[in-house]
Amino acid sequence: MTPQIPLLTVPDYEARARQTMPTALFDRLFGTYGGPTMLSNTNNLKAMDGVKLRPRVLADVSHRDLSTEVLGNKISFPVMLAPTGTHQRAHPEGELASTKAAGIAGTILSLSTAASYSIEEVAAVATAPLWFQLYFFKDRELTEILVRRAEDAGYGALMLTVDNLGARSTEREQRYAYTLEAERILKTFVGVELPNLPNRDNFGSSFESALHWADLDWLRSVTSMPIVIKGIQTAEDARLCAENGVEGLVVSNHGGHALDGTEGTIDMLPEVVDAVGDSLEVYVDGGIRHGSDVLKCLALGAKAAFIGRPIFWGLSVDGQAGLSHILEILRDELDVAMGLCGLSDIKNASPSLVSHPGTRSHRDGLIGSLDRLVELLEQGYIDRNEFDSLKAKLLN
Repeated sequence: MTPQIPLLTVPDYEARARQTMPTALFDRLFGTYGGPTMLSNTNNLKAMDGVKLRPRVLADVSHRDLSTEVLGNKISFPVMLAPTGTHQRAHPEGELASTKAAGIAGTILSLSTAASYSIEEVAAVATAPLWFQLYFFKDRELTEILVRRAEDAGYGALMLTVDNLGARSTEREQRYAYTLEAERILKTFVGVELPNLPNRDNFGSSFESALHWADLDWLRSVTSMPIVIKGIQTAEDARLCAENGVEGLVVSNHGGHALDGTEGTIDMLPEVVDAVGDSLEVYVDGGIRHGSDVLKCLALGAKAAFIGRPIFWGLSVDGQAGLSHILEILRDELDVAMGLCGLSDIKNASPSLVSHPGTRSHRDGLIGSLDRLVELLEQGYIDRNEFDSLKAKLLN
């Protein structure tokens, strides 16, 4: 018998999950690096690898603070659980196990509309803030019912997914056929007294494909929860988010499951951050496999990062304990990467920590040199007199 590798990293969990999950299900959800229908996910991973960290030395990093705030909620480190459907595909306890793991880690889970457990069942076991991910349905009454239930159950934010409402390719579904037992999906719709409710066969076609920015006004009229738009991939749409007053956005290509052939999300991140400035909070998902990846995301302007696939890998291997271990791994790796990059507070992550094509043009020339001086001053590497002297030399 071939000995199993120890579970020391998230990729270790991925390899073990490939053994524990049905092959057709694993291929349907995660695909293969470089495989058919997985180009966007492959690009996510390639783009993440293309960003390089810039180590700094002789900085006092004896005490490192990984905590941050998202929409006013403090989390212990800047990793959150992305809205991913039907966690029971990986473990019978599904979202209940994921929610408990998030609570132990001191971070946020965003519950999918397509969850295995209901809005209320998940809220009942939560010990940390929850967000609710919403698909906007053609049936506006159903949409309103879901939003109001989430708010009544204490969810702290509404995450509206917008990146897969148009035409959808069915190639992946046909290439990797896998059917769940009917009782294991769309639990949130059980007991809703409306005709023609979405089901596993028509779920995607129930979405409102005519959704427009103007519909956000209606959404705000039925909830006081802050709104986060998930699925932003361009500066143009990021600016529209800011103009329409949303509180946050997620740079995301749906884990590579929507449009094949897009850029990696971390490559999209700098232009989105530049487009919105400080007007709203920016998060990112896609291709995060290491704590160092999280640091890269924050260096390029994200407030926090979401993980998606690792949720399933942890659950499949060891349920709640497996997902808790994955979160511990990411926290520990982030802590080490911070120390080796001379960063004592994660909230001070800046572009100076990375080498990335999206930052190079900005950092060239006088403006880039002045920005680096400001960063050195803020991080304590130079004092005010040194700053003024170096600044004067640059300007002369």
